[in-house]
Amino acid sequence: MALESPGKTREADAIVERTVRRLYGRRQEDGHSEENAAALVTYLVESGIHDEDELVELARIAHGKRYDPSNGSFL
Repeated sequence: MALESPGKTREADAIVERTVRRLYGRRQEDGHSEENAAALVTYLVESGIHDEDELVELARIAHGKRYDPSNGSFL
């Protein structure tokens, strides 16, 4: 497996952070919802989706539920 360059990892982390901030801002949501959104966005970024508008939309559709990539379900 090829290692990602540190620049790509930082860029992906920044995309996830900005997306979650756009979703939740300063609101105090259930911590699990925010963690689940961050995990989903991380998965999507690693899968090749980098458009932040699309990431926000997909995370909103998930509505804070945990995504299981092994079977494609939201729990």
